[in-house]
Order: sequence, then structure tokens, then C-alpha cells
Amino acid sequence: MKKVFMILALLCGMCAQQVDAQLVKGDMNDDGVINIVDVNESVNTVLGNRAIQYIQVGGDPYMVDNSRVVGTWYKTKSDHFTLNSDGTTDYVSDYGEVTTWEFLPYQGIIIFYDNTGKPVSWIEVKKLVPGCMICSIYDDGNHIRVLTTEVPTQPVTAIQLSATTLEMQPNEFMPMLTATVLPADADNKEVTWESSDESVVKLSDGQILAMGYGTAVITCRATDGSGVKAECAVTVKKKDKSGKDSVGREYVDLGLPSGVLWATCNVGADKPEESGLYYAWGETKGYAKGESHNFDWSNYKWFNGSNNTLTKYCTSSSDGTVDNKTVLDPEDDAATANWGSGWRMPTSQEIDDLYNSAYTTTEWVTVNGVTGRKITSKSNGNSIFMPAAGYRDDASLSSEGSYGDYWSSSLYTSNSGNAYGLSFDSDNVDWDGIERYYGQSVRAVWVGSE
Repeated sequence: MKKVFMILALLCGMCAQQVDAQLVKGDMNDDGVINIVDVNESVNTVLGNRAIQYIQVGGDPYMVDNSRVVGTWYKTKSDHFTLNSDGTTDYVSDYGEVTTWEFLPYQGIIIFYDNTGKPVSWIEVKKLVPGCMICSIYDDGNHIRVLTTEVPTQPVTAIQLSATTLEMQPNEFMPMLTATVLPADADNKEVTWESSDESVVKLSDGQILAMGYGTAVITCRATDGSGVKAECAVTVKKKDKSGKDSVGREYVDLGLPSGVLWATCNVGADKPEESGLYYAWGETKGYAKGESHNFDWSNYKWFNGSNNTLTKYCTSSSDGTVDNKTVLDPEDDAATANWGSGWRMPTSQEIDDLYNSAYTTTEWVTVNGVTGRKITSKSNGNSIFMPAAGYRDDASLSSEGSYGDYWSSSLYTSNSGNAYGLSFDSDNVDWDGIERYYGQSVRAVWVGSE
């Protein structure tokens, strides 16, 4: 069967000089026609999914004389040459060159319009190659025309990350985020990654490494010059273990070294701003601020009436019976006795951690009309409020609204008649030995099943 082939002669280097005709991105018609206007105008058009620039020589957008196009046009002589399997032919053009052949499938039609919108000519696009459109012109379809094109790059328009916020714990690591670069046909999808603070978050070998407490921003940037970026905020903090016990009493994780969780209100209170009950150290019965009771040595449970007759929690014979107990037993702990196992009074070290500026910040505030101290964790932002509930000495209540006085579970070992207590006002926070018979607030800590 005889077939007619179109010959493409000397395609390499067949380019014309550039002028101002510009095709911009648009839609191809349903019939495959792509519209183009005169040299100095522009319309919406598209070849494939790219805007292209049509390059033409001369004032007429569709007629170019042979001498001004770097290439060769000729009429196909399919009846007079052989197509060899290596892509060559025995045809010699008018200029003496031996030609090669190639099948050129139909790609679409470009129609030329004049300034009035009247169609004046057309060409068939046979092939798109980098920098060129190979076209067939004139009604007989047997003339080859090479039009140079400039294909602009498709810039990145957006980057979508697999997460925009993350929470991590110190020394934790996880795989790098996934970045989806849009559009899908962007020419350069390469991106870079960076951390705003490598002391908090470091990026290494495809991993996100949590280095220390704080917040850092991971930025993913396109490298194609578009300026497009996407960000993910990473907060590094200890795992928040805040919660409630079985009856609904709340505890808060302040991210402290001891790991204990602090109750949100005092023992004997239902709300953070309430005073709760007042307890002598080592006693489990508490008294409300208006309730009759004398807090003094004569009424103290572990005292036998004279200066050297302490009966429990004593490290010196000059103070009483030595048992060398320095921390309250569960049965003498006001938090454990009243709230149950899992709760206890804090040790002096745990109170020290609570007000240590390396771990927390503290400020004098008013909550629902009650003054006191708000303690906020530096590692996770959680906070508790401790009201300035004052203290009871004898039958009276002193310094309510001005001072907060709270027991620890720790004996003041240099004087067994005292125990460590926390005291604060609007200016200062301190802890020291306080005589054990005083009535003070108790703020419990949750330890679960230690």
C-alpha cells in the first residue's frame, strides 16, 4: 500500500527572529482550533496546558518569505524517493541536502484573524518540540513551516504541608513533613526546609528533632523564585498529663521535674479561689475560717504539753521522742486522708520546684475578687491559682487577702517543732520552718499509684 509522507528537512536550527506577537493562557476550542490575532494583539490561547509565545518575522503574521526564515520549505515528492529504516531518504532537495523523514501527526489548527476579527488564514500544527512548532501551511498541506516558540515555566502557586501545627516532647523525633507542591505541572518542584530556632527544633536527615522547650516554625520554601512558602508551628513541651481523679477533682501538669500534678484548688475547697480548710501540720481534721478552734500547742495532736514532748516526727531528743520521720505518713497527710490515695501533700522540694523561676513564672492576681498567686509553667503554659487565704493562730484568722500560707509534707529537720511551709504576699515568695500547730492551707498534688 502506497502512503504519502511529509518530509521534515533540516529541522535543527530552523528558527525565526522574535517580534511582539504574544499568546496568553486560555482554553482550546472544542473542535481543536486555537485562535491567534495579528502581530501586535493578544488573545487567550493554549497549546496543551502551557501559554506559548508565537514568534514571527515580518509585518504579516501568516506570510513569511523563504529568505527570512531560518529553515527550508519544500513540496513533498513522496512518489520520487525512498524512506529508509534508519530515517533517511534518497531524496535530495533543491539545495542539495540529503533529507530525513518523520511522521508528523495532527496536533491542531491555528487560525489567523485580522484586526476586524475576520479569519484570513490558517496553519496545521503537526508537532511541538522545545522551542519550535512544526506546521503545515496552505490549502494543499504540503508545505512545512517552522515557528519558534518560547515556553515559559509554570511557577509554584502554593505548597500544602501534611501538618501546620505539631506538639512534641523534648528528645522526641518524627519524620519530616510532606510537602505537596501546586500546581501538579509546576516546572520546578524542589523545596528547601528550615527551622526558625534550632535550639527548639532541628531538621536533620529527613527527621524533625525536638531539642528543647519552646516554639519554632518550620518553613518550606519553593526554589523556583516564586516566593511561595508554607509554615508549620512546632511546640515542644512535656506531655500534658492534666486530668481528674475518680470523683472529678482536677489536677494540672505544670511540666515540673518531679512529675507531680498540682490540684487546682485547696483541700476543703471546690473552686480555685476558695480558701478551703485550715490544718495543723500532721493533722487530718481541718477547720473553716469561721469555725471555732484554737490552733496552739495545747491542742496539737503530736505534742504532750511541754517543749520537749513531741511524740511523732522528731529528729532530736531535745524536742521529744526521736523517730527520725521527716515526711508525713499517709495517715497523717491531710490530702491523702481527705481526698484519698493518689493525693498527698507536696514535699518541700516539690514546692521549691513550683516556684523555681527556671520552671515557672508567678504573678499576683485577682480571681473572682480573691487575691493570690498565679503560677504558670514555662514548658507547657498550664497554670494554677493559689489564694492568699492567710493563716490561723489560736482562734483568729490573720492576713487573709494579703498572705498565702501553705504546708508541705516535710519536717524542718533542724527544729522538729517546725515544718516547711510556703509563704507569699504581693511582693515575695518564701518557704521556711513554721511552727507545726499553726492552721494553714493545704494544696495537694496528684501522684496516682506511686
